[in-house]
Amino acid sequence: MSKQRMIVTDDQLLIDMDLLFKAIREAGGDWEKVEKEMRAYLEAVQGMTGNNG
Repeated sequence: MSKQRMIVTDDQLLIDMDLLFKAIREAGGDWEKVEKEMRAYLEAVQGMTGNNG
């Protein structure tokens, strides 16, 4: 059975904890960079669906 890594709702990203911490490690511990990237991803998805929060 496959594992769900991310759920996107109208105004939230629900992310698997392992995926989040992997992204932080890959960013050299820069959690603020990862936060900015996740917010940008959510905004991009909202733009595709026409829901801008």
